[in-house]
Amino acid sequence: MDKLKKLERMAWLLDNSFRIPGTSIRMGLDSLIGLIPGIGDTTGGILSSYIIWQAARMGVPRVVLMRMGVNVVFETLLGAVPLVGDIFDIAFKANQKNVQLLSNYYQSPQASVERHTVSIVLIAVAIIAVIGLVIWLTIKLLAWLINAIG
Repeated sequence: MDKLKKLERMAWLLDNSFRIPGTSIRMGLDSLIGLIPGIGDTTGGILSSYIIWQAARMGVPRVVLMRMGVNVVFETLLGAVPLVGDIFDIAFKANQKNVQLLSNYYQSPQASVERHTVSIVLIAVAIIAVIGLVIWLTIKLLAWLINAIG
């Protein structure tokens, strides 16, 4: 599929197009752009979203698109953390992962949809659990502060 090859090339450019001198570690334009404070990771996230947009235009089911979106959001948010995020960005390679998800979908559509449905449900449960924990900790902290004050 010609579009898939173009997306593979774009993912390579964004994630693996350069080798860090003296190492076998590869990074791409996404990692370099991410070094720009403030706008780098947002710009990288927008570039990464292009692969998802193209996958949607190719008719990929929503659940696979959602899984691809999780990769981009995860890399964009964690990539925004100074230094640690830059190292994470080099290691995670969301674009390569997303092109692999797309390729896997075309190789076995039903298995891919089933696998990603489970992934999305687990991710949603984890997010709900974290939000619940934050709310619970906030209530406990407020109760402790109220008791400490009065």
